[in-house]
Amino acid sequence: MRDRRRAAARLALLGVLIAAAFVAVTVAGIGPAEVRGWVREAGALGPLLFVLAGGALGLALFPGQVTATAAGALFGAVAGTPIALLAALLTAAGSLLLARRIGADALLALLSPRARHRRAWVAEHGFGAVLASRLVPGVPSGIVNYLAGVAGIGMRAFLAAVALGALPKTIAYVALGGALADPLSARGAVAVGLYVTAALAGLLVARRLVAARPTTAHGARA
Repeated sequence: MRDRRRAAARLALLGVLIAAAFVAVTVAGIGPAEVRGWVREAGALGPLLFVLAGGALGLALFPGQVTATAAGALFGAVAGTPIALLAALLTAAGSLLLARRIGADALLALLSPRARHRRAWVAEHGFGAVLASRLVPGVPSGIVNYLAGVAGIGMRAFLAAVALGALPKTIAYVALGGALADPLSARGAVAVGLYVTAALAGLLVARRLVAARPTTAHGARA
């Protein structure tokens, strides 16, 4: 019983840390305008500062699409894409490490044998699960990053899935950020097309994962 209480306390601590970071960023009023100001003042170090700031804000669940759009407005579509993607990867790696450090063992201690089996399946199929979550619209990537850490997904598979899954949407948002003055331009149309294509690909990956999920002893899907 004491071990379970400690495990629950560790998971609660993780939640409190994430919530505190989110509240701090919200209260501070940090947004795209502030980030753009920091980057302009940094001069040649602007891209590096943007990656670091974007990665740190992502840990506080700052929307990645806002970061990518700001990258497009600041650096253009060509340079903004790798800059925004690096920020997303920095956020992903930091979130996974934090969640793994604080919550992975704690969650495992609270799970039933059946739930542990499901967790092991998710960890084994982590690449596909993360890829689908990144491609499907409406799934909060910040939450997925932390869930991947407590689910035991490996870092290599996780980052590979984040990079591949985030790329089309990153290009779309960066292109949209670069086309804010003329959203009906060809660049804006490309952004919309990439977003729709990514969504369809995510739904396909998710469908295959659902079909491959483990079964119970009675043959029913878990």
